Amino acid sequence: MEELMKSIHFTNMWWAILAPMILIIVDILTGLVIAWKNSNFKSSIMRTGLSKKFAELVYVLIGILTKFALGTELILYFTVIYICFMELSSLVENCAELGVKIPDKLKEKLSPKEE
Repeated sequence: MEELMKSIHFTNMWWAILAPMILIIVDILTGLVIAWKNSNFKSSIMRTGLSKKFAELVYVLIGILTKFALGTELILYFTVIYICFMELSSLVENCAELGVKIPDKLKEKLSPKEE
């Protein structure tokens, strides 16, 4: 595990901020398109979603602070990778709702089983 963590590193600290931020912006835009398409645009839903996205960016900043305060990048890496994974899965769900063809295997993994 230690070797893996040593081999993974951001070439520039800005990537720790930009990667999640870009995915968050694209996720927000696809969510707005879905809301517009379904005539379901509500400011309260958008406000709740934006506050969650803002919290995600705060988590990244906390990870950056722990990198400098504790000298470990583990928390930063975990936070950024987790947020990017979460945003990518949300993007796939949004794209599927917009009619983009998603491979069945990927759909299976992202969709909960109906009982």
